[in-house]
Amino acid sequence: MLTAASNADYKVGPAPYPLLPGRTPAGEQLARPGDVVALSLLGRAETALLVDPIELDRLGQKRSFPKETIFESASVPGVPGDPPVLFCEPEQAPSFTKAMVGSMGFGMVGVLRPTRLVTRYCLYDADHDEKLDHAILIGAKGESGHAPFEIPPARYGLITGLLLGNGSELRLRYAGPAGEKGSVSFDTEVTVLGMTRPLPGSRHSIPITKLPAYAVIEGAVVTVLDYEPETRVARVRIDRDLAPGHFVVPEQPR
Repeated sequence: MLTAASNADYKVGPAPYPLLPGRTPAGEQLARPGDVVALSLLGRAETALLVDPIELDRLGQKRSFPKETIFESASVPGVPGDPPVLFCEPEQAPSFTKAMVGSMGFGMVGVLRPTRLVTRYCLYDADHDEKLDHAILIGAKGESGHAPFEIPPARYGLITGLLLGNGSELRLRYAGPAGEKGSVSFDTEVTVLGMTRPLPGSRHSIPITKLPAYAVIEGAVVTVLDYEPETRVARVRIDRDLAPGHFVVPEQPR
């Protein structure tokens, strides 16, 4: 799994927000269209603080990270194994020498280079034992360059659990019979620092031809126990909340 990699360039995306314990009502609840039936708070993006130093040298890209180095979290789609969180070094600015080499990027020198002009290491904990043990090199060329590689396990401390605040939360709202016939719908919504952000595929439908019926929505197990067509009121139970986990907020179009 870890050696199979796509030949496409990795793209460092926004940091995933930790989902902190929410305020979902316990037990069964009567939901009317527009009611929020589950809610989790967003935490600040996590950072990793190195306890052990790390030396990396992949395709000639040498880095030394001493202990107490701080790595910011990020999402990098397409990494084999689909780690939810990676910790990346700051984006490197090209030096004058690299810029000169880059100017020959369309010549033989550029073709033969095993990496692009600017590279960046991102590390992750594959087995969740509080040790960074794998890395990828952003900017590497070729299938072998894109493959994640093992590094000597390095302990790290995770800075997490801090509330993002200012109304930052993920909500699950009951929409009633707003989707397919013979079903009821629920919408996911997210607010980040007071601003509502659009989510792709935010509407989720649960068929109710046979009750009880359930679906897993953003990690939450939502069970519809009963439904009254005339009032559109549903009796629902959240068997597992939206938290814990991580949530990547899509980048806003520029």
